[in-house]
Amino acid sequence: MKLKKEFSISLLLAAVPAFLAYASGGVELLTELTKSMMTHKWLMIYSMVGFGLFILVSYLEWRFLFHSDAFRKFHRFASEVLYEMASSFLGILRITAGIFISVFMLWLVFDYSQEMLWSFTVILVFGVVALVEACWIRAALEYAQRTWMIKNSNQ
Repeated sequence: MKLKKEFSISLLLAAVPAFLAYASGGVELLTELTKSMMTHKWLMIYSMVGFGLFILVSYLEWRFLFHSDAFRKFHRFASEVLYEMASSFLGILRITAGIFISVFMLWLVFDYSQEMLWSFTVILVFGVVALVEACWIRAALEYAQRTWMIKNSNQ
């Protein structure tokens, strides 16, 4: 169910604009749109580190109940900020998955050629991997929020 939901979100975020760009401006506009929607690798790495920090900070808050109110408040604030950062990373992955999958689908429908099969199969694989990562990160965020963050916000 989560895969279907993430796939739908990815299509709405990226594939619909990609199809509209291809329909109205052809390959040139699609290329321009794709370049503008893709995130630089350093931003992706930075976002992944932020997601990892969110999981670590939330786990520490849940596992080791801090006794100082001031430290607990700061820790909760850090958890909430890192949660938002991890949510942004999820958005980046959704757009990436949608772009890669839609480019493959456009090629398959409108410009299929045997010579380009390997290249576009790799693009599809990258899209599917990004989609699976988005599902995993969404599940991790939901678990951390449900299990760790809410439990400690009541204390």
